[in-house]
Amino acid sequence: MMMRLPRHRKQISDANFLAINALLEAYGQAAVKRDALREQRTPDPTVMAEYEDLCQKLEDDIIRILASVSPRMVR
Repeated sequence: MMMRLPRHRKQISDANFLAINALLEAYGQAAVKRDALREQRTPDPTVMAEYEDLCQKLEDDIIRILASVSPRMVR
């Protein structure tokens, strides 16, 4: 996620609360699956679209939370 959101690297690395950690973990798992699908010769387009959409939604949620997080919630 830090590579996808370079402007938020410091916030992501310093974030230490359950909501953001859970989203980062979910994004990581979804991105690994999405990337594996991309490497397949003929991936199922429906499944591929679902993972692309899921990754984008998780990324949007992470950005939204980072934009509204209080500095007190960061180390």
